[in-house]
Amino acid sequence: MPVYRYTAINSKGKEEKGIVETTSLSHLRQILKSKNLTPIFVEEIQVSSQKGFIGSLLKNFLKKKISSEELSLLLYQLGVLLERNVHITDALTIVSSSQENSYIKDSLLKIKSLIGEGKSISEAFSSSGFFPEFLTEMVKAGEESGALGKIFLSSSEFVESQNEFRSKIINSLIYPSIVIGVGFISLFIIMQVVIPTITKIYAQFKIEIPTSTKIVIGISQITSVMIKIIPIIIVVAFFLKRKFITPEQIDGIKMKIPFFNKVYLYSEISNFSSTMYLLLKGGVTLTDALVIAVKSLKSKQLQELFKKGKEEVEKGFRLSDSLKNSKKLPVEVSQMIALGEESGQMEEMFCLLSILYKKHTEKLINRFLTLLEPITLIVLSVMIGFFIFATLFPIFNLSIK
Repeated sequence: MPVYRYTAINSKGKEEKGIVETTSLSHLRQILKSKNLTPIFVEEIQVSSQKGFIGSLLKNFLKKKISSEELSLLLYQLGVLLERNVHITDALTIVSSSQENSYIKDSLLKIKSLIGEGKSISEAFSSSGFFPEFLTEMVKAGEESGALGKIFLSSSEFVESQNEFRSKIINSLIYPSIVIGVGFISLFIIMQVVIPTITKIYAQFKIEIPTSTKIVIGISQITSVMIKIIPIIIVVAFFLKRKFITPEQIDGIKMKIPFFNKVYLYSEISNFSSTMYLLLKGGVTLTDALVIAVKSLKSKQLQELFKKGKEEVEKGFRLSDSLKNSKKLPVEVSQMIALGEESGQMEEMFCLLSILYKKHTEKLINRFLTLLEPITLIVLSVMIGFFIFATLFPIFNLSIK
């Protein structure tokens, strides 16, 4: 159905803006008339009316045009306004007016419009498309408890902490990535530009080439062939992966790679635990929290494990009992969850698990980077030095003679 953006005047003479998804322009007029609104401006949002493959791609692309920083700030603004007893529709109007991102602005106005039509706040937020599922469930719980402001503020803190952790890891990888990149570019130039040029000179002067130089020339020739073949290999591997390799198999490989399996596992536990803490703190039931938090996991093995745990909880068993015999999780995870179940402080235990495994992940990454930087520099220096020596050695040898 087409989506329309409108500006109208209400019965009090004030201007109202909104977005409505409806069958036609005439139906939109009927909706506005039923609300005692007089339209002064109406336009169809063309992205939603696009058809076919290109239109769907454009729509999906635009749906992703909100960063975690924008989401965190948006949730914080809504939380502050609601804590000051501002009505949700007024809060949406105020926050939307300060948005430079047109997609966010239109989505907020659409949420406001849906609430005005009688939909619940959680249903309206769910229809927006860019709010995470955990938030809509917490909003649903917040509607019943009357603590919407706190829900939005705690969600903002959660999104911000997740983004800070992600940024910290990315920033720590920048320097070694630059060093490795510059090193490989240097090797590429030597093998693809310098060596072929000097090889031609040797051929013209019929200079006898030593074994080390022959090795370097051979590596250069192999590299030239690989550069041509690699794109084909990548394309073939991409299609073979989709057809013959399942996500479960990829996940199994990730879980078996030394060192990286721990980073992967610990980051998954931290992410899952922080989501569970936020949901339980927001008043979501344990079973519903498990359903939502499982979707935040990338690991198929852990997804299956916690899905079985949720089924056991529904049967009346404890979550810790279904996890304690699993070899996929560290023992302390089930032990801490058991302590939370016994003390009635599940959300605090998930908070501790999140903090603990976030520190474990940071420690592993820092240790890896501490070793990576000097090893990379040594290996690249030796390789570049060898290639330069092997390439220029015949010239030095000729000048001595």
